[in-house]
Amino acid sequence: MSVESDLKKDGIEVIEALNTLKVNSIARNISMKICDTFPEYGLNQNELFIKLSRLNMYKAKMPDRNGRSKLLL
Repeated sequence: MSVESDLKKDGIEVIEALNTLKVNSIARNISMKICDTFPEYGLNQNELFIKLSRLNMYKAKMPDRNGRSKLLL
């Protein structure tokens, strides 16, 4: 079973894949915030960025608590 069919079961519709620049921007922001928020874990921001930037990221519509669709990145 594909990931998209699993998502559709939950009411999530993939719109499009994010481009490399957007993925890198998100990965940079997330890695910085995680490392700043949890300094006691001694995370390496660069390693975390690399791992996050290799993830497939998508723009998608998903239902909110009231069943209405919302566009999310």
